[in-house]
Amino acid sequence: MHDASSSCCFAHHSSFILELQEFISKYGTSDASSDETMKNVQNLLLTHFYKKSPMFTTKHLGQAQGFNGYTVYWLHMVIPDCNLSRTQFPKTYFYKTDGHICFLSLNSHMQNYKDSKLRSVANQRLLEMIEVLKTHC
Repeated sequence: MHDASSSCCFAHHSSFILELQEFISKYGTSDASSDETMKNVQNLLLTHFYKKSPMFTTKHLGQAQGFNGYTVYWLHMVIPDCNLSRTQFPKTYFYKTDGHICFLSLNSHMQNYKDSKLRSVANQRLLEMIEVLKTHC
């Protein structure tokens, strides 16, 4: 997805989209959708990173370590209409360049994830997305 009002393109790993859809179908309500969730999060990230108007605190967003010099962030993703506590929202990793934001992986304490495994999956998918971005936007 490309937002015409910014210089940023969004290109997410297909497995991330499936993880988000699965999470929402399991813990969301009929009002929540993965498309709506992504649109909201993307708009918040555009404002946070590109309009220099921070939307997230360091409790919810931070730069990840261990990605071989690539700029990868983690985010505790808020899912509308899920009725979950802050600690139950899924954690996601995304790759950011000057012109792209690519979500890589997602998991939650609701599913007993291990952060090292989530980070490892994100690292694998990062390499795939770098190849995709060579021809994107």
